[in-house]
Amino acid sequence: MDIQHLKYFVQVIKNQSFTKAAEKLVVTQPMLSRVINQLEEELDIKLIERTSKHFKTTDAGELLYQQALKVLHTHNDIYQYINDLKSAKSGEVLISIPGVLLDMYFPPLLFEFHQKYPHVKLDIIEEGSKLTAQSVLSDQVELGFVMLPVRNASKLTSRIVTTSICHVLVNKEHRFATRSTPIHTSELVEERIITFSTTATLHDAFIRHCENEGFEPNLVYKTLMPNFIFEMVHLGLCIGILPYPVVKRFIFDGLVSIPLEPKIIWEIAVISKKDNYLSFAARNFLSFVEEYSVRKGKEWQGLE
Repeated sequence: MDIQHLKYFVQVIKNQSFTKAAEKLVVTQPMLSRVINQLEEELDIKLIERTSKHFKTTDAGELLYQQALKVLHTHNDIYQYINDLKSAKSGEVLISIPGVLLDMYFPPLLFEFHQKYPHVKLDIIEEGSKLTAQSVLSDQVELGFVMLPVRNASKLTSRIVTTSICHVLVNKEHRFATRSTPIHTSELVEERIITFSTTATLHDAFIRHCENEGFEPNLVYKTLMPNFIFEMVHLGLCIGILPYPVVKRFIFDGLVSIPLEPKIIWEIAVISKKDNYLSFAARNFLSFVEEYSVRKGKEWQGLE
């Protein structure tokens, strides 16, 4: 018994006639009769009582007909579901992303994506870049957004979506506030500093940056909440080290930002596990993000 045999059987029962069913199926009547005979032999039971003037479905035939309808419906659904997945009309994508990126970039991006793919569900986990990389490597999520570099980079595929630099954020009363030239990292040796917390790649990148200049930075506060950073700097309790797009997004009167030198590159990428299968929905989301980031290039860099 196969799908084709069930299709033939259902058509015969629907038409209550071998002749009419054969015409609709575009097959010969003898072939259709052979198929029904094969089904009866396989099941060892009579399915249709038929003579030259009489056609009647047996109890077993009616039972097979009802079950065959369900099987054929499910069979058709399978192809539809697969086609929907391939065209990303449905599906789910698991994504990990730091909160600051989620807040800065994702509301308008998700709005456009939802308009294009209304039935694709995006399940988002908020965590720092380091944890995001771990989530991707452990197959907890398909895609992650991170600041590069990340550990185990050889096991990941990275697609850069935006690049910028880091700035020093100060209160307008701070000695750096009137600077017209970049601040050198060595000038921060006596400063109280706030930056992203230990789960963020920027945290370690800044510490290495300072160590290259021969000192350990005095990190008095660490957080993943940009608004908290800006308020603390505004109160004069510290200075901040932040990516310029974040500065541009959250800065308000009473604060000044100055480029840091040597530059700390803020490079944001979408990562996936190398050689791992990506669902059709994930592939389409990835392509959408890459296209969207090109359109939003200068805006994402904080240059507009």
